[in-house]
Amino acid sequence: MWSQLTSLQWLMAAGSARAGKLGRWWMTEFLALFPSAVSKWLVGGGNLALVLEPRGDGVRLELMDEQRQHLDSATVRSVDYSPAAIEQFLEARSAHRNLAVGIRLPREQVFERKLVLPGEIARTLDDVVLRDLTARTPFRAHAVYHDYATTRSPVPGRIIVWQWVTRREFVEDMMQRLQLDPAKLAFIDVVPTKNGDEPTPRITLNRDDRGRRSSWVRTTAVALTATAMMIAASDLGLELMSQRVMLDDLDHQLIAAKARAEQVRGAMEKLEQKQAVLLRLRSRKREQPGLLDVWEETTRVLPSHSWLTEFRLVQAPHSEDRQVTMAGFSAAASSLVGLLDRSPMFVDASLTAPIALDPGEQRERFAIQARVKGQSGSQQAAR
Repeated sequence: MWSQLTSLQWLMAAGSARAGKLGRWWMTEFLALFPSAVSKWLVGGGNLALVLEPRGDGVRLELMDEQRQHLDSATVRSVDYSPAAIEQFLEARSAHRNLAVGIRLPREQVFERKLVLPGEIARTLDDVVLRDLTARTPFRAHAVYHDYATTRSPVPGRIIVWQWVTRREFVEDMMQRLQLDPAKLAFIDVVPTKNGDEPTPRITLNRDDRGRRSSWVRTTAVALTATAMMIAASDLGLELMSQRVMLDDLDHQLIAAKARAEQVRGAMEKLEQKQAVLLRLRSRKREQPGLLDVWEETTRVLPSHSWLTEFRLVQAPHSEDRQVTMAGFSAAASSLVGLLDRSPMFVDASLTAPIALDPGEQRERFAIQARVKGQSGSQQAAR
């Protein structure tokens, strides 16, 4: 059975590797048919970003690619800054096509938080992140701009989410200062971080529109890629067809074995629980004397002129020890505390009420409590 599983795993791994290799080869050959600029655009590249950042007595214009790599920059003095100056900067670099315009805020105006979430919520990540933001922070969705990015987690089955939030008032003040039309604002940027493990915050506006493909060329490329993958999957299916009967048989055997294993495991867990309870009871009985042991020692210690009207063995407050409380009459009640302290079973004996003479019994009424020692004291008292 195990040899069959090993062969099957090897066959499936070989098929998966062959399909992946075929897909990569097909995509490489397809992109090679076009110029490099077109190939880059087909896979989602070629987009540029213009970042506006007030700096000192001027405004810095920075041109970046989609990987946020610096391409070119210039600083325009405040007295010369205008939309026309931006157009002149872009025309000189032929950067009008596929251009996204953003602003750069000071880092202290962007709140950053890290979340570690289960991988099962990947399909509803937008809703989960938004609900967590409104539930765990004082921010409200209508008063902020927010976005997030995900990174790999070292823990399997987990997703690391980096979320960034800024107030709308900060953005509106910056757009007014930069004379920027709100309809043209595509993203909000901050100064890139030097920590390679954390993504640099960028809040993309109109998140629902990100990643859409409007070109028929891209649609065709995706369709052709899917066709190639379907051909590869068909080839793999033909190779695995001869193994179908064996797989079905193995599935039935594994299901039956799993059911038997669950039954055995449940019986073993119940047995272990019963054994643990029994061991705890035995251990507790060995460590502490029982009620009859305490009663026998009390009878041995008290003199014949004393008798009890009340006797209780209870758990001591704020302690794992037990204590005995007793009340009764005695001809010499003041001596009983010393007698109990000399017993190997009792310690810390003390009166819990003043000694008073009972007119009916012509004896002294007393109330005493003492802490009960462990098993060693009980064994010494028995000897």
